[in-house]
Amino acid sequence: MADIDLGDERAEELSTLQSIYPELTLHASDPFTAHIDLLVAPISTLPVIFEPDRDVRRLAYLPPLHVEITLPAEYPAAAPPAVKLSTTRSWLPTATLEALSKEARSLWAEYGGGPVLYAYVSYLQEAAETAFGLSELTLASGMKADLLAYSKQMKRELFDKETFDCGVCLEPKKGSACYRMERCNHVFCVACLQDYYANCIQEGDVDNVKCMSTECGTKKANRKKDRLSPKELLQIPLALETVQRYAKIKRKKKIEADPTIIFCPRSWCQGAMRTKKYPKITDVREMGESESEAEDPVAPEERKEATAGPEKRRVGTTGMDRLAVCEDCNLAFCTVCLASWHGDFVRCEPRDSSQLTEDDQASLNFIMRNTSPCPTCEVPCQKSYGCNHMTCFQCKTHFCYLCSAWLNPDQPYQHFNNKRNKGCYQRLMDMAEGDVAQADVRFGGRRGAEQVAEFWEQEAMRIQMELNEEDIRTGR
Repeated sequence: MADIDLGDERAEELSTLQSIYPELTLHASDPFTAHIDLLVAPISTLPVIFEPDRDVRRLAYLPPLHVEITLPAEYPAAAPPAVKLSTTRSWLPTATLEALSKEARSLWAEYGGGPVLYAYVSYLQEAAETAFGLSELTLASGMKADLLAYSKQMKRELFDKETFDCGVCLEPKKGSACYRMERCNHVFCVACLQDYYANCIQEGDVDNVKCMSTECGTKKANRKKDRLSPKELLQIPLALETVQRYAKIKRKKKIEADPTIIFCPRSWCQGAMRTKKYPKITDVREMGESESEAEDPVAPEERKEATAGPEKRRVGTTGMDRLAVCEDCNLAFCTVCLASWHGDFVRCEPRDSSQLTEDDQASLNFIMRNTSPCPTCEVPCQKSYGCNHMTCFQCKTHFCYLCSAWLNPDQPYQHFNNKRNKGCYQRLMDMAEGDVAQADVRFGGRRGAEQVAEFWEQEAMRIQMELNEEDIRTGR
């Protein structure tokens, strides 16, 4: 490096500027030439239009502004600093660069021939915060990949250097150990997110895989938007197998809740019919919000028709409208009679809805004997332990496990303290160890009616057996 005259005013100014901006670098062969890269992070993200596709992206960070300053011998008394500005990939318009360069001369004239380097660098920093006055930017599509990658990298690097209080464990953590939610920007440590989300997914509670902040999900219209996409879960990161299970459970729940979906009639398959509404999952690593959260509502007329039974669905269902193909075993079958596809012009009769396979009947019997239905959505619920104040897993309705009565969420235990509720009075802790389907446990509502019906059915069978034995003894 060339020797610097410490008595030179230029050297003193560069030394002062370097103490303020340690990233300022002096040229190896010219002690009065320096350069610095200034961060370009607009306060409001800058819309960038990539031509010719007109793909609009909002970038939080853009490649830095490279500033090269040369101080001539006449500076500062008789000559302004020589400034050369540039950016990587030349994303900033030439006219803007020229206007920024001219500002160095204007400041020098305004300061009356005094030192202006600090004022000029500060001016450039302020201009960068407003994206140099640009409301939008139009660039060639060939620059898109580099600019998007840079913005993402800078966002991560700056985030890693900060310190945050985790919204769950409340401990201060470095950004490198945290994750910022994409939609709401709430920050949690990765360990808390992994533990909570992995547990929810393992238990099948995929609706709670969302931001854990109390500020999110308070508005009903935004509850679905607060849920995370598989792609974001992998960024936290969660294990690929866990995210695959998450995506499969979400899809399964949507399919089962849609009455327009018909299932394969093969007892060993029971796969859903192929549908564009719920495409099969191929790669969760590419599943963003549009694929994981888009839930097209079922039209009222579709729901009415789908829940009316096969004999009603047949009305208006003609030709290929009846054809469905199982997504698992590829069986082509008729949606009306559930038989293998018999062609467009064959008249078919709907299958009796009472026809159940042996396995279906066994499952139905178990559900009837060992679960209590939610009074709102009728989903069967089984208690594994605790009191008889239940909260429906699906719709969050509060209800009594003994009689399926709706409970006031503000005063759920009043039901068990009311003497008028003779069947449930002071029975809050009955079956605290779980539903074991004991014969001496009395239920009310639908389940109680099933108990009574089963009791009298068994009584009738017992009496018939006694009569048969009496006939055998007497020879009748």
